[in-house]
Amino acid sequence: MGYPTNLKAAIRKLSDNIVIVSTAFSRVNIFNFGARMALINYNNQVIVWSAIPYGDEVAKGLELLMGQSQYDVSYLIIPDCEHTMAAQSFKSHHPNIKIIGMDGLSIPNLTVDFQVDKSMANKALASEQLAKLGVDPVISDNFEFVYLPYHRNRELVMFDKKNKILFEADLLFNLGVKQPLEQYGPATGYPEKFNPHGGLSYLTRYMHPYSKVGRSLSNSVVNIEKSRPGLQAIYNWDFNQIVMCHGNVIDTNAKDAFYTNFEKALK
Repeated sequence: MGYPTNLKAAIRKLSDNIVIVSTAFSRVNIFNFGARMALINYNNQVIVWSAIPYGDEVAKGLELLMGQSQYDVSYLIIPDCEHTMAAQSFKSHHPNIKIIGMDGLSIPNLTVDFQVDKSMANKALASEQLAKLGVDPVISDNFEFVYLPYHRNRELVMFDKKNKILFEADLLFNLGVKQPLEQYGPATGYPEKFNPHGGLSYLTRYMHPYSKVGRSLSNSVVNIEKSRPGLQAIYNWDFNQIVMCHGNVIDTNAKDAFYTNFEKALK
């Protein structure tokens, strides 16, 4: 289960100050979900969202982002309690990095510097609330968050205000699309026409917002009633893209995709 031993990545700029690093990832060595990390530069400080294991591919992504070998990696954002596997590797290479996560998050040998708890749940956490949490202006000036503690994995959803991008981990997937999956192509070590939904991974073809099966699976892991205000707060953000950990980035009609996936909570 997990990342390939010889990890290769598709690395590209999403905007002038964002690089995404996408790679293969499987659950129980069967379900091809893929994985994605975002590297964000504000004020020459790097914010890491949803880390993948530190190595040559991460270094390439950082170099593409910063255009140099010297930079300050300031924050690591853990998007939910399941996305912790690579946190230690980042801390080892950047010991001064500060970690943002959620209550109840436990990572062996690591301290979570800033924990969002249930008192901050289901509402948009903007500049004032984030400043009270103690984070630096590089976070509070550029991002907002919504914490969904009633999602099975306790999602901490992030919004980049300048780029109008929504970042989420396991809230919704975008795997079963007609286009080739970025996480399973030649750049990540797979043949050009590789089918990630083959064999026992056939269920992943349904994991996208426009599939009834995919919506059912997505909605089954979040308590819709208890999370309704939080989902509405997310939908209220003015986002044009959705960057998720699992599947292709949604570049068009992002709000429509989100509404379709969580219509029960938003209608």
